[in-house]
Amino acid sequence: MATTLTAPTSLVSELRSRGVPDARADATSRAVYSSDASLYRVQPAAVVFPRHLDEVLTTLEVCRNRGIPFTPRGAGTSIAGNAIGSGVVIDFSRHLNRVLEFDVEARTAIVEPGAVHATLQKVALANGLRFGPDPSTHSRCTVGGMIGNNACGSRALAYGRTADNVTQLDVVTGSGARLHLGADGTPSTPETDALRSLVSAELGTIRTELGRFGRQVSGYSLEHLLPERGFDLRRMLVGSEGTLAVVLQAGVRLVADAPYKTLVVLGFENIGDAGDAVPAVLPFRPTACEGLDSRIVEVVRSRKGPQAVPELPGGAAWLFVEISGDDALEVADRAARVSRIDAARHSRIIGDIRQAAALWRIREDGGGLAGRSPAGVPAHAGWEDAAVPPETLGNYLRDFDNLLLTHSLTGFPFGHFGDGCVHVRLDFPFHREDGTAAFRAFLTDAAALVSRYGGSLSGEHGDGRAR
Repeated sequence: MATTLTAPTSLVSELRSRGVPDARADATSRAVYSSDASLYRVQPAAVVFPRHLDEVLTTLEVCRNRGIPFTPRGAGTSIAGNAIGSGVVIDFSRHLNRVLEFDVEARTAIVEPGAVHATLQKVALANGLRFGPDPSTHSRCTVGGMIGNNACGSRALAYGRTADNVTQLDVVTGSGARLHLGADGTPSTPETDALRSLVSAELGTIRTELGRFGRQVSGYSLEHLLPERGFDLRRMLVGSEGTLAVVLQAGVRLVADAPYKTLVVLGFENIGDAGDAVPAVLPFRPTACEGLDSRIVEVVRSRKGPQAVPELPGGAAWLFVEISGDDALEVADRAARVSRIDAARHSRIIGDIRQAAALWRIREDGGGLAGRSPAGVPAHAGWEDAAVPPETLGNYLRDFDNLLLTHSLTGFPFGHFGDGCVHVRLDFPFHREDGTAAFRAFLTDAAALVSRYGGSLSGEHGDGRAR
């Protein structure tokens, strides 16, 4: 049997002879697709740029027959090594990137997996709607990639995760079965019947261990297959990173954007106190509740000047709380009550749209700004988006800061605090001879810490190779 390591040219020749003309195994293409936004590098045997779904199906058939793994890829924004692999990388973003249907009345759209989030959003906003999940990479990430990772973004509190916004999926499984999954149920096939048996045998574990909080996305979301949830394979496949099925087309739900929005900024002495305040904020139904501290704000000031940061309330850590709704007076009242919660030492209601946008820009650029540690050295992904139940967030953040001290690492946590999801880039010492060992030791301890809090190794970026 031919393998990915010994016969990439033979593989490409077969693909081309089977009607997949844009299959490549040249050194440049393989080098370009050996990386994504993560720390990992894996050179593929070949790269395919399908123009039609038939070419995708043919590529998968050839891979099955040869025993070659395949990796679906969107924009390559994955920071856990989700979009790289040693077999065939299938790039959907070049050709299969259209919004195929848009229904204003039903508030739905059908897209190809390579459609960029911003492309879908542009069409939706022109019709007074939006696709709810909004990752910071929205200008380039693809909907297929969002389905792969179960992406969320800052406003998941209001609009949910990608899994909550998928109406239908057209997929092909690893064995070649084509499944059309919608709200009307899951078809019976040998694979789906085997899944039903698995779930029936593990009901207790699935009910008590999975789906306990919104950002528990590490692993497979088998809770969607419980009998009381209607064995919803469509939602279960979201977040499976292409390991169970390849998405050919997707139907997504759209929502109306609230006309009135107000930003409330709450100030705290430290980031642990900001985490403690989250349970007091959530009853006010915020659209977003994002956390960051003075370390990342100082980076913005140092790089862009003091004018880049509007006046913040006192403190060294802040929650950005967005309140939105259909009634201006009700929104203003709710915002005022949020500003007076006992847990906050300071607060400010941002009435100026431009100032609010500047503050949100700090949060949106967090991943890029965190690319250098507070000490000024390169900082890396790797332990990037762990999540814990929001009610435990404050104590988790304190213990996480202590863990950084123990391992002599620095970084500035920030993220979707309303969901208990924490982002951070860390100055792992990869320049040292023992750098990889130090990296592994920290990840092991960090995983043990988040598990003690009943958390998830990933809150929205997927497991990939990192986890």
